[in-house]
Amino acid sequence: MVLLGGGAVAGYVGYARLSGNISHQDVASRLGVRPPKYNTALNILLIGSDTRAGDNASFGHGIVGARSDTLILLHISPHRDGATAISFPRDSVVQAPECTAPDGSKVSAAQEMINATFTAGGPACTWKTLEATTGIHIDHFIQVDFSGFKRMVDALGGVELCLPKAIDDPKSHLKLAAGRHEVKGDKALAYVRTRYSIGDGSDLGRIKRQQLFMASVVHKATRSDLVASPARLYGFLDAATHSITTDNGLSIGTLRKIADSVRGISSGKVRFVTVPNHYWEVDRNRVVWTQPDAQQLFDRVKSDIATQPSKPAHTDAGSALPNIEPDGPAAGTALPATAPETSAAPSPTPVQAGLHADAVSGDTDMCSVHT
Repeated sequence: MVLLGGGAVAGYVGYARLSGNISHQDVASRLGVRPPKYNTALNILLIGSDTRAGDNASFGHGIVGARSDTLILLHISPHRDGATAISFPRDSVVQAPECTAPDGSKVSAAQEMINATFTAGGPACTWKTLEATTGIHIDHFIQVDFSGFKRMVDALGGVELCLPKAIDDPKSHLKLAAGRHEVKGDKALAYVRTRYSIGDGSDLGRIKRQQLFMASVVHKATRSDLVASPARLYGFLDAATHSITTDNGLSIGTLRKIADSVRGISSGKVRFVTVPNHYWEVDRNRVVWTQPDAQQLFDRVKSDIATQPSKPAHTDAGSALPNIEPDGPAAGTALPATAPETSAAPSPTPVQAGLHADAVSGDTDMCSVHT
């Protein structure tokens, strides 16, 4: 969003075109009773959809419907001087409230995986479920699919990563040697989706890789000449707005206002955390949120209590440029003695992990290769 305040969208023609690119969905009437809003912070729900419809058909056949492949709540502070991205494991088992699908049909309340709420009722049901289970007032949502993700990364000019270990994943067809890489297109998408041939194969490991990738995106967006170049900025915005679906309230005009207010956020003030979680005793392939740790995290977000950075470290996911440590070690990492990540390792308390993921720091190149 820091990218949206440039002069490339100042002209009426450009503004109208970008506005026309965005797909909208009416969700406000389907949210029911909402949590109170305590301050002027912005909470934006980011949804990565795994739909195979339209341009996404090449990513798999025989897959019906869509799930929320990635689910992140972006919290932007009231003074627009910092941001926290909270990842929700897609396999989290939650108590989802009754909601209404886009076609008007009712979706019954149920205990289910959080990504099933998106399959059953679209973004409105996921939005309503997160508000009900966290107590955080969500202001907007942005949904992007596989093809849209690729277009935005390509428009950015690719994203640089550093891998301490080689990746050879036959499922995602991703092959990368250890070391520094600039990835775009299919390779960028494969990196954030790969799961089974790196680390322990868990979704939590994939979340760490997604956090690392986003850190590198923030770094490039804030340190490159993107904002200073009207042509490059417009190209990125054209790709981005073609690639997203939002609620009706998130117009290009609203995006511009948000961008103007957050353009002073440096990459060092963006942090990435994962909701504290542990194995679900009923099915160890699922997770539940660790309490009271998770609720303490949600309460701190509602009150906008700042998170604290910890020491940077490498994980088997590689490092973004600059390096961050998402809120726990990946399997095989030489870090202080904590439980290695499994399908859903118990999380430390929020003070230790859920609230202290490293700031994205642009001051040091941490891309050294660990073998």
